[in-house]
Amino acid sequence: MVDIPSTRFINLVDNPAAITYSQFGEAQVPLDPQTGGVLHLEEFRQVSFRIGSTKASSFNMFMGKISGPTLSTRYIGPIDDVIHTFEVVGPEMTLFLMGGAPRSKEQVQLWVYLRS
Repeated sequence: MVDIPSTRFINLVDNPAAITYSQFGEAQVPLDPQTGGVLHLEEFRQVSFRIGSTKASSFNMFMGKISGPTLSTRYIGPIDDVIHTFEVVGPEMTLFLMGGAPRSKEQVQLWVYLRS
């Protein structure tokens, strides 16, 4: 029997995500309209994302157990023109943009692609 891959595409390009940077210049990206910032990955093996133009300079992506008591792994990377791909190592994911102007707002274009 052939394993049929499961995929999900989150398009925040056509409708950019509205984010507000904290006093420290970080902002969580609302990845899932149903759950807000926490994206559930239970059905998937790999996650890819690309962040478009933003005033942020880097990202922090957390993967693992996020909801409630948290135990997750942090991945840090630059905002660049690269598609970042990671193997899923936990049931949930969050994405933060770092280095934005403190207490500022912006619309950020990005996409996330999940596949099994």
